[in-house]
Amino acid sequence: MIRNVCAFTFLLKRHFVFQAYSYLERFGYLDESKEGRQHDETSRSNAIREFQEMAGLKVTGVMNQETIEKMLAPRCGLPDVIRPVDRIPPSGGEKKLQRNHPLAFNAPGYKWNKNAITYKLVGFSRQLPQDSQRRAISNALRKWSDVTPLTFSETTAADADILINWVWGDHRDGSPFDGRGGTLAHAFFPGDSDISGDTHFDEQEEWTENTKTGTNLEIVAAHEFGHALGLGHSNVQGALMLPFYGGYDPNYQLHSDDIRGVQTLYGGRSAPRPTTRRPDPGPTTRVISRTTTKDLQPDKNDICNVNFDDIANGPDNRLYAFRLNRLYKFNLDGVGIEKIYKNSQRIFPKAPKNIGAAVYDQRNNKFYIFKADKFWRYTGFALDVGYPKKLHGWYRGVDAAIAEDNGEIRLLKGGEASVWREDFREPPRGYPVPISTLWPGLRSELEAAVRYRRMSYFFKGANYFRYNDQQRKVDYRKEKAGPWLGCYVVEPK
Repeated sequence: MIRNVCAFTFLLKRHFVFQAYSYLERFGYLDESKEGRQHDETSRSNAIREFQEMAGLKVTGVMNQETIEKMLAPRCGLPDVIRPVDRIPPSGGEKKLQRNHPLAFNAPGYKWNKNAITYKLVGFSRQLPQDSQRRAISNALRKWSDVTPLTFSETTAADADILINWVWGDHRDGSPFDGRGGTLAHAFFPGDSDISGDTHFDEQEEWTENTKTGTNLEIVAAHEFGHALGLGHSNVQGALMLPFYGGYDPNYQLHSDDIRGVQTLYGGRSAPRPTTRRPDPGPTTRVISRTTTKDLQPDKNDICNVNFDDIANGPDNRLYAFRLNRLYKFNLDGVGIEKIYKNSQRIFPKAPKNIGAAVYDQRNNKFYIFKADKFWRYTGFALDVGYPKKLHGWYRGVDAAIAEDNGEIRLLKGGEASVWREDFREPPRGYPVPISTLWPGLRSELEAAVRYRRMSYFFKGANYFRYNDQQRKVDYRKEKAGPWLGCYVVEPK
């Protein structure tokens, strides 16, 4: 009897592992296996790591219980990793469906070429009154129109941009639903095909409103409409575009990551806001005046040939670059300069001129500026009491700084690098090390560094290097003028 139970448990575990790898294929982490061939261990481990990072789990590369439990959580039916393909419905007789797989907002693919979007409710769920469903759809769309120039209007016309329906099982769009639990809904990207923008909900789910039981229609709809506008899944925990359903929250809002993504595609609202002041972050951070009388409008001569002292993420989720006494604020999408401050002290009080390095510790909301033998620490944009403080030994005169995803701050100096904490007077044992030890393939004496959208970027002169931390190699070297500064050369027609 015991032997039979053990054998059953072993087979059950093997079944779940098999299903887990099928899950990784379905959502883009693994290529589809062909002719019964299994994926090698390295591919599996890398896929598990990527999923764990997306899900906010401890990254181990091992198919542990926590990982499998997350795979069993209700979620959106669109892939997380993009491998665009065209697919024909099983019958082969209907219209061709362009599978507009989701793209992360930092690599947008499709968008509507207009701001006035129409939608049609083709059918309704039997689980909620129709007026409740209309209200949920309208509220969900309003989340996106509140932060963009987009408008959404319901219509009865057959050629509406977004067709909304409740379906179940194989509903002939190439993405069958799986019953209660699992995938809740899916949507298609904007495009030229008939199905572009369409949004489908699994009728076998328990759709509800204003209650923690079942699945909240409005929140799921708001997520799916993000796809219908061109956004992919986010790995930012707390973002609406995270692929997993987080339960009912009566006060749900778009995350700054969601807003940044959709405004990358469509821009922000042109209507003035009721206030231009930054919300008061609390008693330790004062509000900085944002008057523009001394600001510079970005000019090609000011930005296209500049070599920055350093680039860093800011407390407001924007990128900032320092050069001499100036501060450059990047656009929302991270490409091009929105504003140039003639004096960086207007944003970072008492900041030095000609800084050596800058870095943002996102875990603790601390922004650091380094110059010579001192460092300045800010909470938000307010200088903390007792700063600047002294740097000692090797840490004097650093050239660049970068914050890793685990919170570790690394300082670069000449051809070397070392980890740093405020209480370090000297580098710990084993440091400093050559830059190429931490980032194989990088040249020495880099001028600036930043961790941005899950990649590390290093700058030297007119060029930048994108470093792939998972593969531990330089992906490419390019001129920074276009991809970072927005200084693209337009060829004459």
